[in-house]
Amino acid sequence: MFLGLFVGLSLQNMISGMENTALLDRLIMFLGEVAILVPPLFILSQRKVALLDVLPLQKVSPVTVGMSVLFISGVIGLVSVFEVLILPYFPIPDFLQQMDETLFDGGVLANVILISAAVLVAPIVEEFLFRGLLQQSLFYHFGSVIPAMVIPTIIFALFHVGYLFYFPAMVELIALGLLLAWIMAKTGNILIPVLTHALFNFSAFSGLFLGLDEETASLADLGWTWIIVSSILFIVGWIYFKSMKTVVCDEVYLIPLPHDVEQ
Repeated sequence: MFLGLFVGLSLQNMISGMENTALLDRLIMFLGEVAILVPPLFILSQRKVALLDVLPLQKVSPVTVGMSVLFISGVIGLVSVFEVLILPYFPIPDFLQQMDETLFDGGVLANVILISAAVLVAPIVEEFLFRGLLQQSLFYHFGSVIPAMVIPTIIFALFHVGYLFYFPAMVELIALGLLLAWIMAKTGNILIPVLTHALFNFSAFSGLFLGLDEETASLADLGWTWIIVSSILFIVGWIYFKSMKTVVCDEVYLIPLPHDVEQ
């Protein structure tokens, strides 16, 4: 994971001095996300373990899929409420504001690559690592869902280190990580956190792309209908998933050690 991140950052630094690097920056971001998967996939191949054998893919009903969409929609709405309430006390740092303002300045192709990396590649890669391999391995090691949820969440937040210097973003990252871990524990299917993560990222990017953040400075600007509907969706989703039992996917926890693999 960290090797892949190092490769992506190194490639970005290599082209930072070149002119007209917007498209290359987006390509490197895309490839950097993909590169993160190389080390764990290599380890699995060395231990002769198929990828599908370690991914939790328990059957889920269409109702669960629909409720996950409604739940994350409520979460997205309440996150916007949180941001409106806390923004007067925690102004956005200049480096984050500048990054948001220049995020979509690279042209159509660069924007397509950027959104693809954030909405498709990042959720798949990060959920595979944090809620797939890491959360399942920690559950097997500790026999408890608490450390299996908390430890990947901490690493997930550190993985987005740039946002940790802004308190509201840090709170959102930790809350999102715990939420994804909780949904993973309840459904036993990695595709559900991938879906919710993708929807969350899409909402953030669509808001920046459309300039919606500039139009909401107070709860009144946000709209009470938005707040009420978001709260209802969140509560309904919370009750639904809370009523589900934690899924134990015994068959995906045990990854053999190197000396246990037949040569």
